[in-house]
Amino acid sequence: MIMTQAGFQAGRGVVVSEAELGSPGPNEVLIAPEFSYLSAGTELVSLRGIRAAAENGRPPLRPGYSQAGTVLAVGDRVVGMAAGDRVVAVGAGAYHASRTVVARNLVVPVPDGIDTAEAATMAMCCFALEAVHKSAVRIGQSVIVFGAGMMGQVAARLYRIAGARVAIMDGEPYRRSLVPDGIATFGLDDHGWAGLADWAGRYGVEHACVCFGGDATETVERLKPIMATAPDGVPHGRLVFPGGARLSLFMASNLGNLEFLSSAKAGPGYRDPDYENGADYPAVYVGSTVRRNVETLLELMALPPADPRRLDLSGLITHRFPITEAAEAYRLAEEAPDRVMAVLFSYPR
Repeated sequence: MIMTQAGFQAGRGVVVSEAELGSPGPNEVLIAPEFSYLSAGTELVSLRGIRAAAENGRPPLRPGYSQAGTVLAVGDRVVGMAAGDRVVAVGAGAYHASRTVVARNLVVPVPDGIDTAEAATMAMCCFALEAVHKSAVRIGQSVIVFGAGMMGQVAARLYRIAGARVAIMDGEPYRRSLVPDGIATFGLDDHGWAGLADWAGRYGVEHACVCFGGDATETVERLKPIMATAPDGVPHGRLVFPGGARLSLFMASNLGNLEFLSSAKAGPGYRDPDYENGADYPAVYVGSTVRRNVETLLELMALPPADPRRLDLSGLITHRFPITEAAEAYRLAEEAPDRVMAVLFSYPR
């Protein structure tokens, strides 16, 4: 079977090519994607590195890890899916390609009523959901999300669904304009920080979610006096980092009782070959595997529009490119972050 795929090659950058794709193994699903999601943060970092390398100086790279489409065939051990089913796929194998083979626990049927394009962003939604899980936020607590890119947009919506008071900070007015009603927005200037302090009120910010890459040291230092503070002046709260931020901080008394948590996966089981190919973890010990995260998000997306628990991603998909125009899609994502949110590749049916 011939597929069309986008890849990265050393010294050349983005290359669209055709290649052979084998049949699915016993624990795999063959998929005809309708859309796949371009993860600007992860993929652009990889693209810049391989583009700067000498030609043939690094092995080719196949980007992509989130897609939605139709099942063409399933392996002998795959249950609950059949040819013709609409599905989402995340992780290894869910590349930017017109045909893909993905392990069965990373493929989940899509309920009726969910837009296929929105479902294609599922891996990014899982990363955001894992950050919310790690925050362990309680109803009514105050959460600040830093970064209004795709991860921050989804995380802010999920914190809101979880019952938190939510604010989001970003320096781009365009990104802030995409934040739904009910979530406060602030810029990154002095006026924005003062507004965040007023919004936090006497209880202070109790949780933060850092959804941007680069140096977050200044952000954390400016946040410290706005966090929930004990009578002795010691700040308390939890900061979760699903983005690729870096920090240079003095610990102990300088940071009080702040907790810092890295969040690096779409859920337990992600990147575990045994799990991906059909093994499972005891639910009583591992409550939210990557597959359950996908199922949870799909359930939230399938709720009626009037339901306040619905995960609404409408308006976040700003650009669609056929896979043959992959180079232009990456160029836009790299050069125009002030007018781009989610970018999808489309594939002929």
